[in-house]
Amino acid sequence: MSRSNETLDSNQQRQASHSDQLSDEALMLGYAKGNMRAFEQLYQRHKNPLLRYFLRQVDSRATAEELFQETWQSVIKASDRYQASAKFTTWLYHMARNKLIDHYRKQGRGEELSLDDQVELQPAAHSVDEPEQQLNDAQSKQQYLWALAQLPPAQREVLVLKIESAMTVQEIAETIQDNAEAVKSRLRYAVQKLKQLISEARLEVEL
Repeated sequence: MSRSNETLDSNQQRQASHSDQLSDEALMLGYAKGNMRAFEQLYQRHKNPLLRYFLRQVDSRATAEELFQETWQSVIKASDRYQASAKFTTWLYHMARNKLIDHYRKQGRGEELSLDDQVELQPAAHSVDEPEQQLNDAQSKQQYLWALAQLPPAQREVLVLKIESAMTVQEIAETIQDNAEAVKSRLRYAVQKLKQLISEARLEVEL
């Protein structure tokens, strides 16, 4: 290999390493200025959690993949309007949520993410500061997914954002445009209901 080629490879490696260290927000700003490598890095970081967000909430993988692609198309179209004051994941999942709401509306289910079905008024017994830690004794991914699918959509959504996307309560609140206390309450009921379903079915689940 010639010295010039070695230098070029070294520069590319340094650029890739630098890209890996940049925040999502910096990468998004870079993409808005035409840096395609920045977009590729963002896509690689978030493609799996975002796809799981849809897979957990729609009936078919084909629909989930369609909504996934539509969300990234919206990211591309709105890139020039992105402001660094907004956390990228909150911005991304807010767009994803809008796609999901549009999908529900087409099916005549437009209120599903704003209403909690069968929510009791008394406080739930379980803390949800870290609900994923409460489910770490699980043994079957498929059984967990089955129980998750039984939750009311509004509860399932916040639990998916917490577990699959590792969002904080505040980030979830910003994404769904609700207050943090409402999110905490919804998470409590989601965890309580999930555990109840598992207990009644005598299932042990694993995340």
